[in-house]
Order: sequence, then structure tokens, then C-alpha cells
Amino acid sequence: MKLIQGTTLAQSWLDACEHLLAQPGWVDTTVVLHIKEPARVRRHDKAVAEALDAFLIAHDQYNSHTVAETIFPGYEYVHRGLDGVYKSYPDEIFPRIKDHPQFRHWGTYAHRLLRRTDCNGREYNPLAELIKKMRQKNPVRASYEVGLGFGFDLATYDDDEDRGSRLGGPCLSHLSFKLIGGKVHLTVMYRSHYYIQRAYGNLLGLARLQAFVAEQVGVATGPLVCHSTMAVLEHGKKWGWKKGEVAPLLVTCRGKTRNATPIVDAYG
Repeated sequence: MKLIQGTTLAQSWLDACEHLLAQPGWVDTTVVLHIKEPARVRRHDKAVAEALDAFLIAHDQYNSHTVAETIFPGYEYVHRGLDGVYKSYPDEIFPRIKDHPQFRHWGTYAHRLLRRTDCNGREYNPLAELIKKMRQKNPVRASYEVGLGFGFDLATYDDDEDRGSRLGGPCLSHLSFKLIGGKVHLTVMYRSHYYIQRAYGNLLGLARLQAFVAEQVGVATGPLVCHSTMAVLEHGKKWGWKKGEVAPLLVTCRGKTRNATPIVDAYG
């Protein structure tokens, strides 16, 4: 078990990778990241992300932005606003994603957060409903726990679709939002988490989702907590890079954090 506390995504991700590098088999259970300012990106944080992306692209993998888009459609939000998230993505973008050969195993998180069907066959938007609950100024008695920070949970694991699969399916199992002290807090759980190929992009997408919710509610963004029930520093033929390439990557990333100016860039 390891608790890692950091200020930014890049700092926390790199600390976690170095922790995994020191574990037997480069695997650990119950790795918890507590990221104080998930929307903050310093210049050396950006340099770390760029070094990781260069490694991933050189090994025919998706960069962190592409991974982030599977959790929250930030591109659509920037270019089309709220309609881009609630309408354009599920109605126009997701149908194209469904044709991708990896669709069954990856890339469905954002759609699961934006489109569900209830027991009566009625389609609804879980994320919009969550935000609506957070906006309530005078919650009814049954929802009073909103003030205590409870009642804002989203599950991405679907028993109907995922219960028959031993492998594949969503690694991101649960998202829990809290409205505490005028800030939106987000805690997520991963059943399995690959720290080179996916984790930084996952954190980026979650931070964008959290910032979106906070903006829609009209409050600030609080900490992001990510609980990986199994965290892996992956390598080998399946992933496209050798074990001997991982440590040099982390050394390069760590080098980006030294002697860097503390200027804060706009989050993007």
C-alpha cells in the first residue's frame, strides 16, 4: 500500500512510477494518489508530459490527450461548449468510436457518463443529473446529505454489459464527487491501472472532468484522489517497449523537474 501526495498531476504520476519501479515485479496494490491542485500545470509539469508523450508515440501508443478524451470530451467542450459535451460527443463522435477494434476494451468511459437507460427504458444523462443535484440551493430532506459531501456517485462498471468478461472492460470502476467547502472534490477507483500507457492520460481526463463539473456548478476545484487497487509499471512485447526502456524514461522525466521555473501555465 502506498499513499502519494503531490501538488500536480505530473508530480504525483512520476512519484507513483518511481515507487512502482522499486516494487517486486513493478506491481503494487492499493496505490493512492492525492493531488492537491489537479488543474495546475507548471512548466516542468508540461515538460514531463511531453517526454512521456514522445515515448508513447515512438512506441505506437496513444498520447495522453487522446487517453484523456476517453474520460471527458475536452476538445468538444472547448470548441462547442456544453452542447459539445452533452450532444455532439454522444451523438456524433461516439458512434465512430464504436467502430474501433479496441472499442470493447477501452474508450467508453465518457459515453457511460453521458448516456444511460433506466429500468423504464428512458435515456438520461448521469453527469447532467449529478450537476443538477449539486446546483440545488434548497435540497429536499432526502438529499440533505449533499451538504455533508455525499450523494454524488457515478459508476462506470455495468453489470449488464461487463459481468461476463474476465479481461477487458472498464478499468475505471467508480467516480465519487463531493461538494465540500465550496469546492468539487473527486475520488476515483481503478480496478487495474497501467502507469506508462494510461495513467497520466487518465488523470488528465479526470482533472478536466472535475474542472468541468466545478465550472458548471459555479464553485472551485478541490483535490483529486485516485485509488488504484492494482497499479502496474508495464513493459514487454504486449506494450511495445522493453523493460530496460522504462527506467531511462523516468530518469528523463525527473530531469525535467530539476532547475525548472515555478511559473504556472494555463490549464489546457
